[in-house]
Amino acid sequence: MSNRKLTKFPVISGDGTKYRVTIDERIREYGEDYVACRLYSQSKRWWRGDQFLLLECYANGGGVYDLSRPDYVEITKKFLSDWEAQAQRKSAAIDAFQAWDGRL
Repeated sequence: MSNRKLTKFPVISGDGTKYRVTIDERIREYGEDYVACRLYSQSKRWWRGDQFLLLECYANGGGVYDLSRPDYVEITKKFLSDWEAQAQRKSAAIDAFQAWDGRL
């Protein structure tokens, strides 16, 4: 087997945001096989290109990635749902900080 690099645009989230997702499958002679997923969003400024948001790696047999039966759609769905959950947690933390009265 050889390494694969896949790119998909647009990947549209539940709220309508468009992302570009790349998946690099790394088959190694020594060590663990894995996929590296990268998430990009379109920049508001046309000259800057896409903005990198997140890198996540999934090991073979460690959950969503199975080298013998890879399902790149499921990998992308998990990757995007992890990103959205992280963004929601961060937004909630920002809201809590802004609502805090500053007392220790």
